[in-house]
Amino acid sequence: MRDGGKMTEPLLISENVREKIRGLIIITGVLEVGSPNIGLISDYLNRCWRKLTETVRQHGYKTHPLIAQWREALRNAGVPLKRCPPSIEAIAKRTTKSDSPFSINPIVDVYNAISMDLVLPLGAYDVDQLDGGLSLRVCNAPEPFIPLGGGEQEQTDVGEIVYADRSDILTRHFLWRQAEKGKITSNSRKFMFLCELLDAMGAQMLMTARSLVEEKFPSLLGGTLSEVTVLK
Repeated sequence: MRDGGKMTEPLLISENVREKIRGLIIITGVLEVGSPNIGLISDYLNRCWRKLTETVRQHGYKTHPLIAQWREALRNAGVPLKRCPPSIEAIAKRTTKSDSPFSINPIVDVYNAISMDLVLPLGAYDVDQLDGGLSLRVCNAPEPFIPLGGGEQEQTDVGEIVYADRSDILTRHFLWRQAEKGKITSNSRKFMFLCELLDAMGAQMLMTARSLVEEKFPSLLGGTLSEVTVLK
């Protein structure tokens, strides 16, 4: 994405995070939204929900091979999984309770559908709400956090892995709870996406994930995708 000719600042991953999560890979990029195709988005969301539902029936929402790998990596990094499961596990669990997917807005529906399709975590932030570049780092002291939807301010834990911009925490416990700041709304025009995977998942998984985000985001949201990067 370019804003007045300036490129979006790249995601920075701290060495502390790399030490806590060995083999971490993040696919990131920026999309300037055009005209979303609501019909195609709905079809893709429903198709991916059915696909994930069947996968969960076969493997379970905690024991699916990809989710299980994330659970092990997060457990080793000190994430309290009972309270703070990764986002893809939370979505997979919802398929056991509903026959139809939840819909929020076109951008969120697309990235949730891609997440279901890949069985990988995938999220996004509204670029215009961010203060400076995005970082993935470890909290050295408690820091304030306003959860998605507002409500009472929380404090992060010491040693917790977070996504943050220059001034605020944007996601707690790496793949768990997102903040009110940076949330995608129906008015969002530019967003940065992040798809997280592990080197142990294999080169083919990385190729599949990158190809899918490069195909689905622009084709369904009618926008211009740029700055796609694989960070290892």
